[in-house]
Amino acid sequence: MTKLPEGKSRLDLVKAGLMGGLPKRGRYVVSIDRLQEDPDNERKVFHNMDDMIESVRRHGIIEPITVTQDGDHYRILTGHRRYRAAKAVGLSEVEVIVRESDDQITRRFKSLISNIQRENIGAVELAETLRALLDSEAVATQRELASQVGKSEQWVSGMLRLLELPARMQEELRGTSGLGYEMAQRIARVGDLQLQEELVAAAKAGESTHSIRARIQEHRSQQGGETTRKPRTTSLIQLQHRQGSCLASIRAKREPGAREAMLEALRHLEQQVREDDSLR
Repeated sequence: MTKLPEGKSRLDLVKAGLMGGLPKRGRYVVSIDRLQEDPDNERKVFHNMDDMIESVRRHGIIEPITVTQDGDHYRILTGHRRYRAAKAVGLSEVEVIVRESDDQITRRFKSLISNIQRENIGAVELAETLRALLDSEAVATQRELASQVGKSEQWVSGMLRLLELPARMQEELRGTSGLGYEMAQRIARVGDLQLQEELVAAAKAGESTHSIRARIQEHRSQQGGETTRKPRTTSLIQLQHRQGSCLASIRAKREPGAREAMLEALRHLEQQVREDDSLR
């Protein structure tokens, strides 16, 4: 029979989530080894973790992490930053709130709405999540998606426009902390590619939103109040996949033959990678 820690009953350990069956609802202290990050979490880049880690080191986790049962573990619903900070400072146990599991689509929408309300993930990551929900047919139209997340159709369209930026520019935005969604949309609407690059660089360097907004307004004034963006007659398809530090991205116009063209481009790219001796 397993020897119990001094002063602990078997019921205490079950309640703490340290052994036996996992509680499905309620507030508990559990072993941090029981927690797993959600692979579908919208946040892929974790900015400004030093302050969070220092706060957890000094005060612990004030607001419990929200989780749901997933086999023998708990999958994190909210609190990925707190979890990472707890791991970084070496906490062995954390307080959690256990909730019943929603279906995958409902869970993604709840997480997305929470992050939108707090502007808690980067603009590009948010745009990718919106696009993924549309592509997965979780919703049929941008209007339905906008209704689900509590935003206007114009706002959703503006966020999706970020995915039409060149891949290198998207990566710059991805690594820029503190850039609000409204400002990211303003940059995406600028019709001058060189100015867009300058604005992204300025945002990454910490230039104020007021200054960036003034630059955009000045550009519009010089253009007679209109941007030089050409009317879009077709929308773009952009697919991306991240593997470690590698990001693969492919874009095409949404038109007949797009799928075949994208597959052919991928075949050529694969061949280039295989034949590049510098990658060995």
